[in-house]
Amino acid sequence: MKLKIRTIATFALVALTIGLFPLAQSAASVSDCKQAKGNLSLVNNGNGTTSGTITQGGRLNGTTQATFTSAFTPTPDPSSFSFTDNLTLTTNKGVLVTHNIGVFDAATGLFSVINRIDPNAGTGDFAGATGVLYVSGKTTDGGATFQAEITGEICFAN
Repeated sequence: MKLKIRTIATFALVALTIGLFPLAQSAASVSDCKQAKGNLSLVNNGNGTTSGTITQGGRLNGTTQATFTSAFTPTPDPSSFSFTDNLTLTTNKGVLVTHNIGVFDAATGLFSVINRIDPNAGTGDFAGATGVLYVSGKTTDGGATFQAEITGEICFAN
């Protein structure tokens, strides 16, 4: 009886290993994820958009254009507001598009934004890319200009 159980267990282990091997290979070849980091300088254009540049970001170095897709919405904190926008980053490697949700504290000038990469809108190196970028920064002049750091991960489609 023990021999029969051992034989079935060995067969099951071999079948499971063979079945998972292609799954591990396909997961490894689906994307090439890279850490992202850079500096963002923005100007408020006064018309519901911002424009700026990313530096020290490697593949992310380029120009940005963000369009607000919502008004500033009050939060339970009376000096903080949430907002949404869409960002287009144009680089010499292609175009990256993100859909964003952010929080801005008017009392301190601090803001933080979660940028979800749109895999269907990118071009060049960014075509099919996925991932999330995090932007955090500050305005020291009442919202005319902004300085921020970008971190996150971009998974490039290969």
